[in-house]
Amino acid sequence: MNRRQNPERLLEAANQFIGQNRDTVNRRYRPRFHAVAPIGWINDPNGFFFDGQHYHLFYQHYPYEAKWNDMHWGHWRSGDLAVWEDLPVAMAPDKPYDEAGCFSGTALPDGRGGAHLLYTGVSEHGGLQQQCYAHFDGKEIRKSDRNPVIPFDLLPPGYVRKDFRDPKLFRTADGYRAVMAAKHSTGPQLVCFSSPDLENWRYEGVFCRTEGVMPECPDVFTVGGQMGVLYSKVDRNPRTAKRPRPVLYALGQLNPAGTAFSVGLWQQLDYGREFYAAQTCVGKDGKSVVVGWMASWETEYPTALLGHGWSGMMSLPRVLDASDGHITQAPAPGLLSLRGERRALDTVLDGGRAVLENAGARHAEIHLRAEVAQADSVTLNVMEDRDERVSLTWQGDRLTLDRSALPYCQLLKLPPKITMPLKAREGKIDMTVYVDNCCVEIFAGGEVLSALAFPGAETYGVSVAAAGKAGVALECWQLAEN
Repeated sequence: MNRRQNPERLLEAANQFIGQNRDTVNRRYRPRFHAVAPIGWINDPNGFFFDGQHYHLFYQHYPYEAKWNDMHWGHWRSGDLAVWEDLPVAMAPDKPYDEAGCFSGTALPDGRGGAHLLYTGVSEHGGLQQQCYAHFDGKEIRKSDRNPVIPFDLLPPGYVRKDFRDPKLFRTADGYRAVMAAKHSTGPQLVCFSSPDLENWRYEGVFCRTEGVMPECPDVFTVGGQMGVLYSKVDRNPRTAKRPRPVLYALGQLNPAGTAFSVGLWQQLDYGREFYAAQTCVGKDGKSVVVGWMASWETEYPTALLGHGWSGMMSLPRVLDASDGHITQAPAPGLLSLRGERRALDTVLDGGRAVLENAGARHAEIHLRAEVAQADSVTLNVMEDRDERVSLTWQGDRLTLDRSALPYCQLLKLPPKITMPLKAREGKIDMTVYVDNCCVEIFAGGEVLSALAFPGAETYGVSVAAAGKAGVALECWQLAEN
């Protein structure tokens, strides 16, 4: 199809292509309980909201190939953040102001089962980025006739036309606010606009300063009765930086007008390299839930290189809480409903290793508790088959993930080792690990580490080893298909 001649048919064409080709996708590395598109490329989560019954999660999507191109908005729905239903592609780049892509944006529930959407439209002319309004009525998205509602010209001089994107929409007592990422001649920052009606906007100034070269995908949320801001940081040299694109957050104070944020200490939300563009929504219990793209712009999925027809997935949703100026994260409770067959091991290791027989842990939740007062280190091995494994080693106050034994680690230029904090409490450590065919997510001490992991072997075994003496209790649940 010639897109320029038939822009009004882009949405129809995308859904028709998916319907005709989704069964051609190779399922070797497809996850079961992570949100993944039926075919093609995905990146940032978008428009994440709860309508009172279901969670809706839109996402950056190019259905035609397993690589980035003109961005559409794909769409999932879930009742429990564990089982995701594929819905038709919801938005396509079919207007002059977004013909180069419907970039990332956010949703604000409208109280009627739908949501107000604010997203970045990119035009071909000079890569101009501007903010656009649309409404989702629960079935389809309709774009405003007044788009772009926040044109680039509303910014004062000094801003960059191609770096003005990713609006976060939220409500205040006198109307609405939108916070988005922008690059200025004086440095990167988040800027704020206000509106009484979602279509007439006014520039309010700098919302807060940020680090790195460019912020992306900002979010404003509440957690533990406090205000928080997060964004994805683009570092100065992403290909050589130790943490090239971390998601950073800070707790602080929003000014009475809701237009500026006093930033506390910027902290890292996920210790992995494959977690980006995080977005929150207020869940059914009133708590904030966060989800991120389980990749980064330096990541290559072998599924694309191998011709499997897909690339990209979302992280597990995490419920947020806060304590002592720090955010803690826990897996969404709905994941418990997926538990199937259980395997368990309870033993004392003294410099040895124990195998969890018949673990079948290709799609699994694994829980390890260990008494480590007399141990130098304890290692949990997952995705294990002969010489292949992902090792999770506790030693001192750190947990180290080592995926160097997997065949695609060097090919994809993934860092072989990543660490996160894990302090023993009263001589014990406790961690929950999710394995889902091509990824590992570790929850320990309120922290999270997300990592892609593509084994060559088909068997996904589990074992535990200790240097020194350690009592270990290991549980493994196979998780059902969604």
